[in-house]
Amino acid sequence: MQYSVPQFVEVEDKILPHLTIKQFLVLVGCGILGLIYWGIFGVGPVFFVLFILTLMIFVPIAFIKFNGRPIMANLPGLIHYFSTPKQRIFIRAAGPTLHQKHKELEAAETEGVPEVPAESRLKKLAYLLDEKAAEEERLLRTGEYSKKWLNEV
Repeated sequence: MQYSVPQFVEVEDKILPHLTIKQFLVLVGCGILGLIYWGIFGVGPVFFVLFILTLMIFVPIAFIKFNGRPIMANLPGLIHYFSTPKQRIFIRAAGPTLHQKHKELEAAETEGVPEVPAESRLKKLAYLLDEKAAEEERLLRTGEYSKKWLNEV
């Protein structure tokens, strides 16, 4: 069977010749602001200045495209670009660095603990390993090791 595939789905519908719904609504908003200016100031120089400034803002929003997209779609990115600084300046904080903090913590942990000579620590470790080996041999000889292992699992 043959089916018709929709084409030009990215093109907005035009309600008036060459005006999309969004463009029409933007221009209607500009016209409403013009009517508000006329109602407040009447026809005079203030009205014309404000209305021309309003036209200078609304007409580009309605018709100009930036990178193939309407300005309204790019507006958040443009606002972010113009509101953030363009130069990045690195300023080191006056506080201690992470390495210095680590050294301070180590010093605080070892503070008050007497320094044990390396020989006595090695002797203590060797003694503990010998005791563990002797205990395992005793458990293997008596058969308790397999029972103990089964109970742990």
